[in-house]
Amino acid sequence: MSKNNFYQELTKPYQAQMLKALKEFVAIDSVYDESTVDKENPFGKGVTAALKYIENLARNDGFIVTNYDNKIIEILTNYEEKNIAILAHADVVPVGTGWPQDPFTVLEKDGTLYGRGVADDKGPLLSAYYGLKALRDNNLLGNYQVRFLVGGNEESGSLCMEHYFHTLKKKQPTLGFSPDSAYPLTYAEKGIIGFAVRKELNFPELISLKGGVASNSVIERCEVLLKEDLNLISYFNNEGVDYSYLVKEDQMQLVFHGLAAHGSVPWMGKNAALVAIKYLGEYYKNEDFINLYRLYSDPRGAGVNADAVSENMGTNSLNVGLISIENNKLELIINYRHVETVTAEQMKNNFIEASKPFEVEVLGVSPLLFYPKDHKLIQTLLRVYQEETGDYETQIIASGGGTYAKEADNVVAFGMEYPGYDPIMHGVNEHTEISQLTESMGIYAHAIIELGKKL
Repeated sequence: MSKNNFYQELTKPYQAQMLKALKEFVAIDSVYDESTVDKENPFGKGVTAALKYIENLARNDGFIVTNYDNKIIEILTNYEEKNIAILAHADVVPVGTGWPQDPFTVLEKDGTLYGRGVADDKGPLLSAYYGLKALRDNNLLGNYQVRFLVGGNEESGSLCMEHYFHTLKKKQPTLGFSPDSAYPLTYAEKGIIGFAVRKELNFPELISLKGGVASNSVIERCEVLLKEDLNLISYFNNEGVDYSYLVKEDQMQLVFHGLAAHGSVPWMGKNAALVAIKYLGEYYKNEDFINLYRLYSDPRGAGVNADAVSENMGTNSLNVGLISIENNKLELIINYRHVETVTAEQMKNNFIEASKPFEVEVLGVSPLLFYPKDHKLIQTLLRVYQEETGDYETQIIASGGGTYAKEADNVVAFGMEYPGYDPIMHGVNEHTEISQLTESMGIYAHAIIELGKKL
């Protein structure tokens, strides 16, 4: 717990408000929903509802609030030019399957909160918000602006920040942070490339195959429809495949089971679609499936000559996040991340060349982020974390995750995942500790004050 009591005592009166707001906020299903996207709801009705919740919260608390096209909420303390920006997001990834309770109802058990978004990013967002509110209410802010931006599309491409900074041409932060990663802070983030892989298949036994909920999550469930072949069941059983099946008329419905994980660390999960591709390819001796597995099963990209290692950032990663096969038409959506020892252009070319005869389309590129460790932003936030927690041992982080820090100048990801604690972001039973949320209120309040001194 904290070694610096001032900011913890300052924020303590706001803890109950923060927890009440979090339960209300999590109750809003803010997964991107293409079926409800329209002009009024650019990311779907659920995301709009979550953004409006924050808009109303901040307006009622007396901040200057603007809703930009139901894409992003801007919360201001004043109209000063120099500013500290805080960037957080209201959208969440799909829940997947296997939750023992409703993922949109916060479950509190032994000081732990369970629910989609409690760790990524609704809990950290509210910790930072109430840290700011405590400072504002107690007249502790300096002669600068604090700008709190809440976006609605972080999990699906950050089009919200693109809209704010590039379409609307809003000013860039002087200094800032995003409470959407881990402590002590993230000084480097891998570059991210989205790929679509397509091909007309030759697989007469296969009727359809579908898996995945988001490109940046490991596929935990893959559904397959095949022409009936009971010998396949014996083969799967002999191979120890984790699956279930149902025979109906002359067809077999199969479900392959995996383990969800964040797409930045695909080796932490088990990709159900890759399991299906491997064993169906081997059984039917299908060349397309054999090649698919050879090319895209390595979670570090070796299959497409796109692996690399860095002393700072670890290894590249490759996650098959979505797969669909209908009428022999294949589409894979791949989330790929690379370290600073290689370039995005080099990796794109390798990927496209190695994937032949599969056709590859680049869907998007998010550039690599890398700050020197002695940068004033890095050193200031590190010192705040150390003083607030008493943890002087944990080193700053180079991450495979991608945050809003890439979408703005002079911003890094700062918390809220604690060292040695796994909140299972993007997975089943996402959770966080109440004590971490409340301590982070003080950490974020302290960070705002110290950054203000550096403007």
